Amino acid sequence: MVDVRKILTVGLLLLLVVSSGSAGAVMRPYVYRPTVPDTAFAVIALYKVGDYSGVLEGCEWLMAIKTPFDSWGYAYGEDNEAKYTAMAIMALVRGESIARGRYFDTINSAAYWLIYKQNPDGSWKDYTDTALAYLALREFLKSKYVNDKLPGFREQLTEATKRARAWLEMHEPRTDEERIWGYLALGDVKKLEALHPKGDLVAYRAFALAYLGRKTQLSGDFRLPRAVAMALYATGSDKYREELLKMEHFGFWGVLHFRTLDLLNVAMIKGFMDLKSAACPYVGLIKASSDWQRVALAKYYVMCGLKPQLPENYSSLLPWQVAEIARIDALLGMNYSTPVAYLLSRSEEGIWKDFYNTEYVVWVFRSLNVTYNYSVSLRYLERNLTWMATTKDAKTGNPVYYNVPTYYFAYAVIVFKEFGMTKALNETLSLLRERQYPNGAFPYTEGSLAGITSTSTVAWALQESGLNESDIYSKATSFLRSVLYADIPSLQPLGKTVRLDNATFLLVKDSKYVGNQTDQVFTDGLDGYIVVYPRESPLSVSAIAVKGFHAASPWREHGITRTQVLVVLLLAAAIGGVWYYLRRMEKRRIVGKKKKLLKKVTEE
Repeated sequence: MVDVRKILTVGLLLLLVVSSGSAGAVMRPYVYRPTVPDTAFAVIALYKVGDYSGVLEGCEWLMAIKTPFDSWGYAYGEDNEAKYTAMAIMALVRGESIARGRYFDTINSAAYWLIYKQNPDGSWKDYTDTALAYLALREFLKSKYVNDKLPGFREQLTEATKRARAWLEMHEPRTDEERIWGYLALGDVKKLEALHPKGDLVAYRAFALAYLGRKTQLSGDFRLPRAVAMALYATGSDKYREELLKMEHFGFWGVLHFRTLDLLNVAMIKGFMDLKSAACPYVGLIKASSDWQRVALAKYYVMCGLKPQLPENYSSLLPWQVAEIARIDALLGMNYSTPVAYLLSRSEEGIWKDFYNTEYVVWVFRSLNVTYNYSVSLRYLERNLTWMATTKDAKTGNPVYYNVPTYYFAYAVIVFKEFGMTKALNETLSLLRERQYPNGAFPYTEGSLAGITSTSTVAWALQESGLNESDIYSKATSFLRSVLYADIPSLQPLGKTVRLDNATFLLVKDSKYVGNQTDQVFTDGLDGYIVVYPRESPLSVSAIAVKGFHAASPWREHGITRTQVLVVLLLAAAIGGVWYYLRRMEKRRIVGKKKKLLKKVTEE
């Protein structure tokens, strides 16, 4: 089934990117989406190491992707959940200490949402939700930001945390991740120290121990931004800070918004090679479960410098897959004679199964300079193309080619151009031109949903054929660029004024949020400002320091503080001084009285 939500999200992104053009702007890949766990823990970690610009950027993204109910799901448009709302609360509490008044209402509303969603038994959805919700509400209660103007709110918060803790104490976590959050919530350092998790959970455990005041050592590498952030929180290491900042995208942290293989398909086109660095870290995570999947993934592994595992038994594979094995072997400098010999033995008068398999084998053979009588295969391809274009489907009355996948015609362009088959080439280009949508995109089949894979395959095939000056190519690459890149304009400094059309400036002065301005801001006297571009549905958030952002402690004071001790000592000293002065004066008075009495006695 088609995921309508994803389609709508891509469509919205396209509209935003297209509308964001500006003179002096720089095109940058926009292939990630902000996610709450990655952005929230990045904020928490950067706050601890004093990177307050990063904190404010992350907080503004959390504000941008929250639901109308001041709660959060994993990412924008996804169902709100207690654990993600809890993470956001913890991040925004820290942001509030830098820009007081900016996040106050949202934090209180989000905390109220958690209370409202708490089950009668004190839990939320599951163990992790309960542990994190308890942790966030407890932090919130300790903060200065509880709105005491709401009658009974503090009491409700207190009761919610008591019930949540009781539930956690009565239930056992089942996974290492649940154990980490549960032991953290309950403050059980010994059980945390006894855990030996693997992968990114090593950083989770280190975060939990550091949160509870225990020092920990880390040296490993972690994949997800949230894990790198937790490693930074635990160690304060410059290594993890640099890694985390490299993972920042337009002010947020997250995961790929598009499929990894889609991005690598586009990266094969000139001008889009920078997408490779975004996609390659994820390729190794895609595991094949069958021989045909291993073949399909092979070219992507090679693109990213990984060695693919190719099957040696070809009996269950399609001809194009065996041809692909030969092509990959050649790219790796290996002997490819075995798959070529297998294909030659399976040819049926120059045909391998159907149009696509035949054209793919012919393309690979030609690129490998295989000695073969190509003419018989080329005649089949030309006849089959004409048949697809002129024959009607008995059920629909449409031409048969309406149901033919676009990539069939993409590879046909390469083959017909390579062999100088002008008539067949022009006929194929005509079919592609007809199928291309006005925005430059290509669907999988006639009239279906436009896709990145189909569009990039056509553009790559035209490029391979030397037809990258064609209107089809230009429109296709224009579509890909509009979807996968953002045009973020630069700020325009004019003395103490900074301008950016269609932007909102959030002003911070003396660690307080002091309001918004649009399009431009006078920076004199500010701690700094946050630029949200564009004003509606932001693509980019940047926090710019002027005098420098500062954080006041978000936590309420408990017990006797150093200041209070000093005040008491000064007061005691003052009281002691007064007592000493009065005592001395009393002694003088008594001595004087005795002298007067002695003098009187003497005179008598």
